[in-house]
Amino acid sequence: MITNLVIFAFITGLLTGGVIAGAIAWTRDLGLNLKWWKWLMAAFWYMLLLLLVFAAFTLVGEGEAVAGWKILGIATVVMVILGAGLFRLFTAGHKQ
Repeated sequence: MITNLVIFAFITGLLTGGVIAGAIAWTRDLGLNLKWWKWLMAAFWYMLLLLLVFAAFTLVGEGEAVAGWKILGIATVVMVILGAGLFRLFTAGHKQ
């Protein structure tokens, strides 16, 4: 019997593959030459994003909806700030 968790993990894996392919195409289109440590930072940011979203919706599913939505709201603000910082770091010194 396939559980909802297995289906969710499968869908998340498929979407992660799309995110990786999109990130590679995005850096090529912008002409960015990212070193390995920048790719590692981007991967860490994405894994942190997944962890925060999973934690928030786990709380919602466990009946702690208020805590889940608060975590999701705070995480959104933090991840946008960190994402903007990463984008600035990635494009620093890049001439278009």
